[in-house]
Amino acid sequence: MDPLFRVLFYFLVAEVLGDQTPAFDSTEVPSVTWPDWMASLPDHLPLSSLAIPGTHDTMAFYGGSLAECQSWRLENQYKAGIRFLDIRCRHYQDRLPIFHGVSYQRTDFVEVLIDTVRFLTEYPTETVLMRVKEEYEPYQNTRSFYKSVAEVVESIGQHWFLRTNYLPTLGEARGKVIILQNFQSLGEGPDFGPPYPGSMSISDEYQVTDDNEKWKEVERHLNVAQSGDPKMTYLTYSSGVHWLLYPPKNLAYLINPRLHEFLSAIHSLESRSRSVGVVILDFPGAELVREIILDNWK
Repeated sequence: MDPLFRVLFYFLVAEVLGDQTPAFDSTEVPSVTWPDWMASLPDHLPLSSLAIPGTHDTMAFYGGSLAECQSWRLENQYKAGIRFLDIRCRHYQDRLPIFHGVSYQRTDFVEVLIDTVRFLTEYPTETVLMRVKEEYEPYQNTRSFYKSVAEVVESIGQHWFLRTNYLPTLGEARGKVIILQNFQSLGEGPDFGPPYPGSMSISDEYQVTDDNEKWKEVERHLNVAQSGDPKMTYLTYSSGVHWLLYPPKNLAYLINPRLHEFLSAIHSLESRSRSVGVVILDFPGAELVREIILDNWK
């Protein structure tokens, strides 16, 4: 079926089935929560070996259909089990508002960290991996992006951050934020965390012209992760966009159910050497998040 007709068909199906399914959710509240799932895992496990659900453009709630990628606010993402965040900051007058492309998301880096610390205070067995990326064009700054990040981290409290150049064990990371640094230090100080992408294995084919081809790439990289080195970090983005065919929500409605089916099927396989790694989603359903988490016990 031609991609355009397939998209139109699934759009009509979505109108019938509604906004909340096991794999896809565009409502504000997840149907199932699991806020402390890491508590059940042993301390010695490397974070790189874990199956971790994440969100792409975690704070992208505004800007129209091409910019909006999530419907759960950060508190609800954490409660659903999300432990990888994709945080995009514009450097604007020495501050760090959150943007997705040109679209301001009505919050800033400080608020993201305040909400994260609040969650970790309540659930100290958990840890948060946070990709921090400079987004869009800088505007009227008197200092570097690195120094603005440093000021915010200092204001929140250094003890909430595990500053390391590699992903540690879960035991070392509990109760901490680990920044995956997607910006330059420029010799101004030590790194905040492991460099992104650094030596990570990442699939992020975000420009999508055919959802079938996008799914093939997602499936390929998930299979690579399952047979890969437990010390390597594998990140698979199921997200993507096309200005006409695939706004993020439409693509998620097509890709997320396939991902849910894939994860359900691999749990019974015995030939895998490790988990699927970090799986990064737009508009995830709560049961899809849970399927990723359950891969840690399979």
